[in-house]
Amino acid sequence: MICPECGSEYREDIVTCVDCNVRLVDESGSDSPPQLVALAETRSTDLLAEVVDRLEKANVPYVIQAGTALALLDRSDRGADLPDPWEARIWVAGPLLERAARVLAQAQGAVRESHDDAAG
Repeated sequence: MICPECGSEYREDIVTCVDCNVRLVDESGSDSPPQLVALAETRSTDLLAEVVDRLEKANVPYVIQAGTALALLDRSDRGADLPDPWEARIWVAGPLLERAARVLAQAQGAVRESHDDAAG
Protein backbone atom coordinates (compact mmCIF):
# COMPACT_ATOMS: atom_id res chain seq x y z
CA MET A 1 0.00 0.00 0.00
CA ILE A 2 1.25 3.50 -0.89
CA CYS A 3 0.27 6.98 0.27
CA PRO A 4 -0.89 9.00 -2.78
CA GLU A 5 0.28 12.23 -1.11
CA CYS A 6 3.81 11.49 0.16
CA GLY A 7 4.60 8.15 -1.50
CA SER A 8 5.34 6.28 1.76
CA GLU A 9 4.94 2.51 1.58
CA TYR A 10 2.92 0.52 4.13
CA ARG A 11 2.02 -3.11 4.84
CA GLU A 12 -1.19 -4.49 3.32
CA ASP A 13 -3.09 -4.29 6.65
CA ILE A 14 -2.53 -0.51 7.02
CA VAL A 15 -5.18 1.66 5.30
CA THR A 16 -4.28 5.26 6.26
CA CYS A 17 -1.00 7.20 6.03
CA VAL A 18 0.06 8.25 9.53
CA ASP A 19 1.73 11.42 8.20
CA CYS A 20 -0.85 12.64 5.66
CA ASN A 21 -3.99 11.09 7.19
CA VAL A 22 -5.20 10.01 3.75
CA ARG A 23 -6.38 6.62 2.52
CA LEU A 24 -3.62 4.46 1.06
CA VAL A 25 -3.84 3.06 -2.47
CA ASP A 26 -2.88 -0.35 -3.75
CA GLU A 27 0.65 -0.26 -5.12
CA SER A 28 -0.40 -2.57 -7.94
CA GLY A 29 -1.66 0.53 -9.71
CA SER A 30 -5.33 -0.32 -9.51
CA ASP A 31 -7.37 1.83 -11.88
CA SER A 32 -10.31 2.12 -9.50
CA PRO A 33 -11.26 5.77 -9.01
CA PRO A 34 -10.76 7.34 -5.59
CA GLN A 35 -13.79 7.66 -3.35
CA LEU A 36 -15.39 11.07 -3.05
CA VAL A 37 -15.64 12.50 0.46
CA ALA A 38 -17.65 15.48 1.64
CA LEU A 39 -15.44 18.50 2.27
CA ALA A 40 -18.10 20.99 3.40
CA GLU A 41 -21.72 22.03 3.36
CA THR A 42 -22.62 25.69 3.14
CA ARG A 43 -25.50 28.04 2.56
CA SER A 44 -23.09 30.85 1.66
CA THR A 45 -22.77 31.53 -2.04
CA ASP A 46 -19.75 33.74 -1.23
CA LEU A 47 -17.97 30.84 0.46
CA LEU A 48 -18.92 28.42 -2.32
CA ALA A 49 -17.49 30.74 -4.97
CA GLU A 50 -14.29 31.29 -2.99
CA VAL A 51 -13.75 27.57 -2.33
CA VAL A 52 -14.38 26.63 -5.98
CA ASP A 53 -11.96 29.31 -7.19
CA ARG A 54 -9.27 28.16 -4.77
CA LEU A 55 -9.80 24.44 -5.49
CA GLU A 56 -9.37 25.20 -9.20
CA LYS A 57 -6.14 27.11 -8.54
CA ALA A 58 -4.85 24.32 -6.26
CA ASN A 59 -5.66 21.74 -8.95
CA VAL A 60 -7.98 19.81 -6.63
CA PRO A 61 -10.86 18.15 -8.51
CA TYR A 62 -14.27 18.59 -6.90
CA VAL A 63 -17.98 17.95 -7.31
CA ILE A 64 -20.72 20.35 -6.19
CA GLN A 65 -24.24 19.29 -5.19
CA ALA A 66 -26.55 22.22 -4.63
CA GLY A 67 -30.20 22.99 -4.27
CA THR A 68 -33.14 22.96 -1.92
CA ALA A 69 -33.55 19.18 -1.77
CA LEU A 70 -30.15 17.90 -0.64
CA ALA A 71 -31.79 16.43 2.44
CA LEU A 72 -33.69 14.07 0.14
CA LEU A 73 -30.36 12.49 -0.80
CA ASP A 74 -29.65 11.80 2.86
CA ARG A 75 -33.11 10.78 4.10
CA SER A 76 -35.03 8.50 1.80
CA ASP A 77 -37.99 8.39 4.23
CA ARG A 78 -38.65 12.13 3.89
CA GLY A 79 -41.83 13.19 2.10
CA ALA A 80 -42.07 15.83 -0.60
CA ASP A 81 -43.00 18.66 1.76
CA LEU A 82 -41.67 22.21 1.66
CA PRO A 83 -38.16 22.62 0.25
CA ASP A 84 -35.23 23.07 2.61
CA PRO A 85 -33.18 26.26 2.47
CA TRP A 86 -30.68 26.32 -0.40
CA GLU A 87 -27.34 24.75 0.42
CA ALA A 88 -24.35 23.31 -1.37
CA ARG A 89 -22.22 20.27 -0.63
CA ILE A 90 -18.63 20.15 -1.88
CA TRP A 91 -17.03 16.73 -2.53
CA VAL A 92 -13.37 15.97 -3.25
CA ALA A 93 -11.34 12.83 -3.93
CA GLY A 94 -10.43 11.14 -0.65
CA PRO A 95 -6.67 11.21 -1.26
CA LEU A 96 -6.81 15.00 -1.66
CA LEU A 97 -8.95 15.70 1.41
CA GLU A 98 -6.12 17.16 3.48
CA ARG A 99 -5.10 19.59 0.74
CA ALA A 100 -8.75 20.49 0.13
CA ALA A 101 -9.29 21.12 3.85
CA ARG A 102 -6.43 23.63 3.82
CA VAL A 103 -8.00 25.33 0.79
CA LEU A 104 -11.36 25.44 2.60
CA ALA A 105 -9.80 27.04 5.70
CA GLN A 106 -8.11 29.70 3.56
CA ALA A 107 -11.37 30.40 1.72
CA GLN A 108 -13.29 30.71 4.99
CA GLY A 109 -10.71 33.21 6.25
CA ALA A 110 -10.91 35.25 3.05
CA VAL A 111 -14.72 35.38 3.17
CA ARG A 112 -14.69 36.38 6.86
CA GLU A 113 -12.16 39.10 6.10
CA SER A 114 -14.24 40.35 3.17
CA HIS A 115 -17.39 40.49 5.31
CA ASP A 116 -15.48 42.28 8.12
CA ASP A 117 -14.20 44.87 5.62
CA ALA A 118 -17.71 45.42 4.26
CA ALA A 119 -19.14 45.83 7.77
CA GLY A 120 -16.38 48.18 8.95
